[in-house]
Amino acid sequence: MDTEDTGASSSVSTATDVDRLVESPAVRGFTVFVLGTLGFSWSLWALLVADLVPPSATTPLILVGGFGPLVGALLTLRVQGASIRAWLRSNLRLRLPVRWYLVALLLPPLLVGLAGLVHAGVFGARLDLGSLPPAWVYPAGLVLVFFVGGGQEELGWRAFAVPVLQERFSALLTSLLVGVVWVCWHLPLFVVPGSSQAGIPLAPYAVAVVSVSVVFTWLYNSTASVLPAMLLHGGINPIAQYFPTGGADAIRTVEGYGSYALVVLGLALVVLSVSGAASFADERVRLSALTGSSETAD
Repeated sequence: MDTEDTGASSSVSTATDVDRLVESPAVRGFTVFVLGTLGFSWSLWALLVADLVPPSATTPLILVGGFGPLVGALLTLRVQGASIRAWLRSNLRLRLPVRWYLVALLLPPLLVGLAGLVHAGVFGARLDLGSLPPAWVYPAGLVLVFFVGGGQEELGWRAFAVPVLQERFSALLTSLLVGVVWVCWHLPLFVVPGSSQAGIPLAPYAVAVVSVSVVFTWLYNSTASVLPAMLLHGGINPIAQYFPTGGADAIRTVEGYGSYALVVLGLALVVLSVSGAASFADERVRLSALTGSSETAD
């Protein structure tokens, strides 16, 4: 076979592989999920970006838009003809070893505490514990965020996007793909006054979100339940108020959020080195196992 024939054969083979990848249930399912998620959330947040609604509508629209990942998951399951009831029942397993609930509860204060030490030790910030809110504010915020301020997002990100991608891809690649979409999903909120993302430096935020996506996948694959991930998300959002060098104002600086991003990246690298890139646990959670449907299998 001459060089031209070899090149042509290689090109055909590559095109076939790309076609197979694009047509795989994992890629098609994730694509529908992303389109549904962004379509729902961004259509609401666009009203805020374009300043078409009064300021009093900011919080309600942000909160309702936060259900976009769940809407995207339900839409995709309906399109695939999979059982939503079986998917929910599989994901909402409550009986787990207590250690996983402890991990989800303890990680947020641990990450923020270490990040504060990095901020002080590396960037010269001063510890300012006197400016932090009363201790009771955190558990109240955790409960609120668990249900409506971020925890509910996990029904889309971890309970659907992760297992659908893991039908075909490793836990690491899955985490990176979900993390990038997760960052992009938040982008409109960076220009909405009053949102949690307003004023946060984008670059360290992106590093932190993609890195913590690895941690979330590890937690999800280790438990095969979305509840610890919801609990972790419920804690991550309000714990920013307790950043040791000045609370929420301090973590919104480039150095402050950069310190947090470095700590989260470090934890992601520990997970990767200890657990390996393939599954982060004994095995990857796959959507076909959650729904009992061959339509979602790759």
